[in-house]
Amino acid sequence: MAERAVVAGAGPIGLATAILLAEDGYEVIVLEKDRDGAPASAEEAWRNWRRHGVPQFRGAHYMHARFRQLLDAELPAVRDRIEELGGRWFNPISALPRSLPDRSARDGDERFWTITARRPVLEAALAQVAEDTVRVKILRGVGLEQLVIGPSAQAGTPHVTGVRTTHGDELKAELVVDAMGRRSKLAEWVAAAGGRPPYEEASDAGFAYYSRHYRSRDGQLPEFRGPFAADIATLRVLTLPADNDTWTLALVPMAGDTPFKALRDNHAWERVFAAFPHAAHWLDGEPVSDVIPMAGVLDRYRRLVVEGHAVVTGVLPVGDSWACTNPTAGRGMSLGLAHAVVLRDALRSCPGDPVGLIETFDRVTEQTLTPWYRDQFHRDQQRAARCRAVIEGREPDQSVEDPGLRLMLGAVADAEVARGYLDALACLVLPTEVLDRPGMRDRLATIAAQTRPAGLPGPTRQQLVDIVR
Repeated sequence: MAERAVVAGAGPIGLATAILLAEDGYEVIVLEKDRDGAPASAEEAWRNWRRHGVPQFRGAHYMHARFRQLLDAELPAVRDRIEELGGRWFNPISALPRSLPDRSARDGDERFWTITARRPVLEAALAQVAEDTVRVKILRGVGLEQLVIGPSAQAGTPHVTGVRTTHGDELKAELVVDAMGRRSKLAEWVAAAGGRPPYEEASDAGFAYYSRHYRSRDGQLPEFRGPFAADIATLRVLTLPADNDTWTLALVPMAGDTPFKALRDNHAWERVFAAFPHAAHWLDGEPVSDVIPMAGVLDRYRRLVVEGHAVVTGVLPVGDSWACTNPTAGRGMSLGLAHAVVLRDALRSCPGDPVGLIETFDRVTEQTLTPWYRDQFHRDQQRAARCRAVIEGREPDQSVEDPGLRLMLGAVADAEVARGYLDALACLVLPTEVLDRPGMRDRLATIAAQTRPAGLPGPTRQQLVDIVR
């Protein structure tokens, strides 16, 4: 009889995990509190699909090249379904800065290709493939209420042997996967089972997100006249291509920046967005949503191995249930899918060994994915500090190096730096590793010596405050 896995959460990473495990022979049951299943078409998914348990469901999303590479290697059927639903193939090489003296294509530029879509369309593709996958069963309207504990695999450590659902049913399983995202209650469940608390750290960098979606009037994507994400004054401006001739625009201030709470209003939001010369023309499309606000997004990280010992066995967190960061970098889907592959590979290497499984999973996660969490956490803190300084009328501290910012500023003048910046943006190489490439720091020093890198033109903070009022 095949081993059973229960996956709690039918978001993209939970569904991807379910497909990967089923393809390895597991019988997989996916629990999802929200009742509605995925619609058949992209338009239905966008207009009618309600995911009450996912506050960011209609927020800004973008899939990086690492996500596409993982789909190619592990889930080609999902890639093909995204394309069938209208996903956009896009290579950011086409958006290289116009200031570059050489914008010609180079060998290796194909690594930046991605396929991207709005979250409802992407999730619909994954759900449709999961529903078609042998050995995957999705129970919608059914959540995880409690972990079921059985005989320990390691003295003094609780071992999970199944779950009790919100309907009162008990499901036995050789593995439970927590894919419930940012709202996961795994730490509470482990404590209730008598386990030592997992290691956890959490902080709110304090950003708010105001997103709006548009559809092209002529089938063309607007021209990129600046980077995907540009920091001007105390706002981050996002311009993100999406599926079916749509794109997503977003403004990201500090959550406590009182004047910009007015960005909830469509007219105020449009007035402010129109003030940015590199992005204003993206407003020429047809709006397909009102402004969608979101705040209270934590940077959070947890480990189930503390001081070298597992606090629980039989359950593993994947994706945002393990670690989540400020979503403006768009890394969540790429790193979450990579984490699902780590989980699948750890299972292959430790069959029938729950202690070895969690130790292997923890070790590989720490080696390959935690550095990405740390990088984003520090960048969030640095950006928040810069914004607070401007809000308070102080000069931002320039003494702390932000590798990603250095690369973005240098990308406007040097094609090699620009590709390094895209490697980091696409989640292919950490920004610090790009800086350590032979000659990269010298290139950046030369650029800085020749001319002080200037930010994009745009309004001052006071001008933005005046506009939004």
